[in-house]
Amino acid sequence: MSTDAFIEKLKARLAAVDPNAPRKVVGVFQLNIKTATGVEQYIIDLKQLKADTGVADSPDVTLTIALEDMQAIIGKTLTVSEALKSGKFEVSGNPELAAKLGETI
Repeated sequence: MSTDAFIEKLKARLAAVDPNAPRKVVGVFQLNIKTATGVEQYIIDLKQLKADTGVADSPDVTLTIALEDMQAIIGKTLTVSEALKSGKFEVSGNPELAAKLGETI
């Protein structure tokens, strides 16, 4: 699955969430994926229940990861928690919130 397909799947999952229901994870994530040709940038906004390409104005957490590690997460051979613990994600912002992202994606 490509990162674009992953974001589309995430968009569908977020659209299905009841905005009035209690949520475990609320925050804005900037996801930067390093590729051979540059950096793909995505906003995962769990406050507004949206995901899209672009750069967040004031993210709670910025996560940067190599494409191959993101593909391992998408392919479920690597969890977000494992990637964070092994240093595969560069994290700036709220590390506790970053760890909770795995509950959503």
